[in-house]
Amino acid sequence: MEVEHYLIEWGARIGAALVVMIVGVFLARLLGRAVDRGVSRSEKIDTGLRYLLVKLTRIMVLLLAGYAALGYLGVNLALFLTAAGGAALAIGLALQGTLTNVASGVMIMIFRPFKVGEVINISAGVFIIDEIGLFITEAHSPDGPMVTIPNSALWGQLVTNFSRCFEDRRRVNETFGISYADDMERAKQIILKIIEGEERFLKDPAPMVAVTTLNDSSVDLIVHAWTKRADWWATRLWFMQKVKEEFDSQNVTIPFPQRDVHLFEEKSAG
Repeated sequence: MEVEHYLIEWGARIGAALVVMIVGVFLARLLGRAVDRGVSRSEKIDTGLRYLLVKLTRIMVLLLAGYAALGYLGVNLALFLTAAGGAALAIGLALQGTLTNVASGVMIMIFRPFKVGEVINISAGVFIIDEIGLFITEAHSPDGPMVTIPNSALWGQLVTNFSRCFEDRRRVNETFGISYADDMERAKQIILKIIEGEERFLKDPAPMVAVTTLNDSSVDLIVHAWTKRADWWATRLWFMQKVKEEFDSQNVTIPFPQRDVHLFEEKSAG
């Protein structure tokens, strides 16, 4: 009778634990789909973050179901939680770098300092983003090679996003050196005429040309002129060539570095 009672009791416990787990799996799928539908309505949430939220929801429901099922089986939950906590700590220490990348990936997906297809500049160089993952971000440099960047390297440093500019405009910043023998005002007017004659340069903000440095071999003129973000690179390259051509045609000299050397003859004492 005792054996029969024992079997009935444990059969009931195992059955209850199985029912709890089956219900847990069902609820995990149901809540996961609900979270997926809710998150997908927001355009601000990245696809990777959406996937992560769905997975976390399902895992949390399954963990709660497993916790309840172990209670029906008579497992000492306090001891189990202590052991699980120790295991989690050991795993966390072993995977510290990986978890840092995951945390950084989540922050990137939430705050979105850059998106797929945008051009960014970090300490390692300029890259075009191809895919943002939980652990790494895949990108390529402008000349083609593929690059794999740990997310912690992106979240932990200054990132310049060239694809996003204030009011969708970007400034051309250039410096041109002219000879001390040249007329500074004439050189400034040549540059301003080039800017005013090119439609890709914006009228507002107004361009600026001014003397910035008196160097050993040249008088340096600094130029600030604004373009639309999409026109910046092509306009800058055209502008550099055009200034050189106009300076040559109007006899404005771009001097080479030079140095005056004075030789003194030492007289012999006799």
